[in-house]
Amino acid sequence: MNYIIDKLPETIPTAHVVSSSGCTQFFDQIHFDAAGYREMGRRYAAVMLPLMGYKAPVSLMYHVPVESPVLHRFGGGVTFNIRAPHASSVLLSSQFLTENVPLTMNREGIWSLTQRVKDPDIYQYHFIVDGVTVADPSNTDIFPNEGFKASLLTIPDEKALYHVNDVPHGRVTYCIYKSEVLGMNRPVLVYTPAEYEDGDISYPVFYLISGTTDTEETWFKVGRVNTILDNLIAQGKANPMIVVMPYGNMMNGTPMPSSLQAAEMYNVFAKEMTECIIPFVQKEFRTLEGRENRAIAGFSRGGGQSLFTAFSHLDKFAWVCSYSAYLTPEVMDIYFPSFTTSAHNVNSQMKLIWFGIGSDDFLYKDVVKNREYFDTIGIEYKGITTTGGHTWMNARTYLATTLQMLFK
Repeated sequence: MNYIIDKLPETIPTAHVVSSSGCTQFFDQIHFDAAGYREMGRRYAAVMLPLMGYKAPVSLMYHVPVESPVLHRFGGGVTFNIRAPHASSVLLSSQFLTENVPLTMNREGIWSLTQRVKDPDIYQYHFIVDGVTVADPSNTDIFPNEGFKASLLTIPDEKALYHVNDVPHGRVTYCIYKSEVLGMNRPVLVYTPAEYEDGDISYPVFYLISGTTDTEETWFKVGRVNTILDNLIAQGKANPMIVVMPYGNMMNGTPMPSSLQAAEMYNVFAKEMTECIIPFVQKEFRTLEGRENRAIAGFSRGGGQSLFTAFSHLDKFAWVCSYSAYLTPEVMDIYFPSFTTSAHNVNSQMKLIWFGIGSDDFLYKDVVKNREYFDTIGIEYKGITTTGGHTWMNARTYLATTLQMLFK
């Protein structure tokens, strides 16, 4: 009910909300304990005294950055709860933890844990109930993925690009297009900048591809591309653009990226992109024509798909970015021999070839090999190496970095 209660002052001008987040509680996790009552009283006074014409003492003031209706956050700590009265073990697993942490059950069958989260970011987390992975049943903020079910925890940071600021906001539209390549209807999300609705000009298009087992929603709900781009455009650091987020699953499996079978899957995606997705977007949205106005990028599997698609269709893409992905020298030699024989021509055509990888990413060595191969044959590229692994925290970093380079 927290989300609804927080909205009450927008409907009832005389309504005021006093948060109880972080107030200590009795063992039943329903009632405050004595300290919790005292803290709630201080918070109530901090709100009510100014309304009655009195100045509240500074000691009464408090700030609780609550964003989730089910996660209680205070003083850098987060309390997780799940009701599982018949379970014998419940663990919390998350990317902000180095290992899974056990929860404790009370008399009512509610398992609970308060955990300190050091760095602000957007993290996935889930419970392990008697060995079974379970998303938080009380949290509607779900990580969209085929292979695992997790919830999302946002630790707020007003300086972060994923933070929603008071700037003009673009729109994300859910669309369906007909895939003649796969013989089915397919989902795609399209971001249009804030100025799109009230104008008549056309925009360059950035095709942003989902990662392995991710869905077409992941760049929106986890990558927060819309919020990041809203903020960058408002700051004058990125050009307004349309962002197209297709579903990268080609419905024929996902071979290991080191195999030639992966290239076969990439080839199917390239056909899907050029024969189905691009024509749909050009028909339904105001887009600028020409390869200079078309970019493609992706995370993990989507990065491999992006590299293969751009290199297969230099007539359609002038910008390509790979986030934690690569193509093997073998694939390059078989499918793109012109890169070796005509590196100068490739360099003159491509506005940007970019690689981002984390030093702890399990694909780090293969991405380095791809870069070294390009060094050997004379293909020009840019990129960064960050700390961390194969995570969406890194993917957001790579996205924010390259958004400021595209179409300039």
